[in-house]
Amino acid sequence: MQSLQLHTAYSPWLALLCLAAGIGVSWFMYRRGGPWPTGLRWLLAALRALLVALVCFLLLEPYTRRIKQEEVKPKVVLALDNSQSVGLFTGKDALDRTLRELDQLAERLAQKDIEVVRHSFQAGDTLLGSLADASFRAPITNLHGLLEKGDRAFRTQNLAATILISDGIHNQGPTPTFQTYAAPIYPLALGDTVPKRDVVLEEVQYNKINYTGTSFPILARVRHNGFRGSSVTVLLQENGRTVQRKTVALPRNGGSLETTFQVTAAQPGKKHYEVLVQPLTGEFTNLNNRRHAYLEVIKGKLKVLVAAAAPHPDIKALRSALLTNPLLDVEVVLGPFQSPSFKTPYDAAVLHQIPNLAGLGTDWLRRLRAARVPTFYILGAQSDYNAFNALQAGVQLGRPSVQYDEVQPVLNQTFRRFSTEPIAQTRIRTWPPTAVTFGDWSVGAGAEVVLYQQVGPVRTTKPLLLYKATSAAPTAVLLTDGSWQWRLTEAADHGNSQIYDELMTHMVQLLANRRNQKRLHVYPVKDEFEVSEGVALQADVFNAVQEEIFGQDIALTLTHEGGRQTRHRFRHEQGGEGLRLGNLPAGVYRYAASARVENQNYTDNGEFVVQEQNLESLLAVADHDLLHQLAQRSETRLYYPTQLAQLEQDLLKANFKTVLRSQEEEKDLIEQPWFYFLLLALACSEWALRRFFGTL
Repeated sequence: MQSLQLHTAYSPWLALLCLAAGIGVSWFMYRRGGPWPTGLRWLLAALRALLVALVCFLLLEPYTRRIKQEEVKPKVVLALDNSQSVGLFTGKDALDRTLRELDQLAERLAQKDIEVVRHSFQAGDTLLGSLADASFRAPITNLHGLLEKGDRAFRTQNLAATILISDGIHNQGPTPTFQTYAAPIYPLALGDTVPKRDVVLEEVQYNKINYTGTSFPILARVRHNGFRGSSVTVLLQENGRTVQRKTVALPRNGGSLETTFQVTAAQPGKKHYEVLVQPLTGEFTNLNNRRHAYLEVIKGKLKVLVAAAAPHPDIKALRSALLTNPLLDVEVVLGPFQSPSFKTPYDAAVLHQIPNLAGLGTDWLRRLRAARVPTFYILGAQSDYNAFNALQAGVQLGRPSVQYDEVQPVLNQTFRRFSTEPIAQTRIRTWPPTAVTFGDWSVGAGAEVVLYQQVGPVRTTKPLLLYKATSAAPTAVLLTDGSWQWRLTEAADHGNSQIYDELMTHMVQLLANRRNQKRLHVYPVKDEFEVSEGVALQADVFNAVQEEIFGQDIALTLTHEGGRQTRHRFRHEQGGEGLRLGNLPAGVYRYAASARVENQNYTDNGEFVVQEQNLESLLAVADHDLLHQLAQRSETRLYYPTQLAQLEQDLLKANFKTVLRSQEEEKDLIEQPWFYFLLLALACSEWALRRFFGTL
């Protein structure tokens, strides 16, 4: 239902003056009569009076108000956990019957003016037409993500209730029993809580980073139920070939046992091992008898120098962040009483407030630049900005000031040289403001912004953290010396500083891995991908003076773990998406890329890992306790497939109400074309009548 109202910014009684003005002008024009009949003269006078009155009416600043009212029926969301565990450990006939009965329940509720929508964790942005269409292939279960998805989509659409259809197994994301949701939750329990007779490869432990020529352990933990006194054979395999074999006796008390394989790798690179427990007769499932180990064998660590002109809280925060990566060997130097060793070449350097107003660290900077060491500059109150501008590090400050802006970081979502976790944007928004020198910051050619500045509620295009890859010695610049506060805040709010640590280590690794002068560099946006996420690769192409250039076609051959090869092509564009390979099966992948640059062919190669965790098959027992806790928090109850009639009654007893929603739209009359057409019609009508009947 809609209604249209007309209002004015001034008293509506002033409209009488407008009408009086129109009548006055009309009387002045037609008071002496004319060649028209009396009736026509009155019509002409009325047209002129109305035209003048409407024009004068515009002085009152009239506007229209359109009110639209609609009824929003209560919505009930059927949130289906379509993970693998539901399909594996719930009988197919029982599951199909339950889904059909739920679809029928949805139809009956629709007849009671309750709108029912269906969605699942892997349905994307589209809703399920029928629960029976679910494939139950999701490799993980994130019940909080499933419930939050429904909340986010229907919170403003009179969301009345959520029916959670799940076995209660939850293995990723926040625990839903500690979260708050917009509508009460009615859990429907699937699966079986009776333990199955099964052998489970519960966990595989190993160091992800190892060194050539050294022996490293791979530990397997095996758990069983119902096979007391039996023995199992545990295999360690590489590329389908059994490397080691062990036979172990299962504990009589039904607990778990551990067995260790010692492995030595002679060649560097990424390795993929599989630990397999050979199935026993009578096992419920063999899906949880295999787990994967993905590790990297390297020749040595990247040596990173962290140098500061004076002690500062940033140094401890940076050192702690970099030490979370076992690939980095960090040397910390604090002036003026210490100096870098320079005994072995540095792969990257982090310089805190160097160049410095007091001249501290100038000699270190000169030696690092002479050796073309990639450098991460951190600016602050003691930085010499004139000397820094001369470095051409990717950003320059015009007219340095003693004033500061308090800015918060905002992640640049288009930066693609390394990937960030999905929670990064949310966490970074909570980091506290830090001081940045006020002035005109100009980003140099070839520099890419990683973090922008936000001043209060205003997001700016000024950089806060940026990266420049257009020289033989790449650079990065952080415009504040208060990032230590970010790490403390994140650790206090979330119990860890994951995003800060990853941001700093990724920046240093990005610098260290670019110290070579290759003309073509193709690399994955992360070293390890999950089977549930898309694989993406990026590229850098440089000219003879190591300036990044764009527009090249890159050919890439991808070798899968079994030896199968696929060929791909993509175009290297500034700010482009690179090569999107989509979801790939688990394994170690190697690639060889080639491109023609300035009439010469250049090549590059590398590798990455796609890993599979088999989280869904670890537990063959439903967790109905979690569902029961969710029901208690919502003051509802837990239902089973045989109690769908009771669920329907309880939903109807809740007496969900239809909401009447009003929307108002105001628009100035002077901005509406129809009003001008009305004025034009009045003027043209009067002119046409006067013309036809003898005079203008």
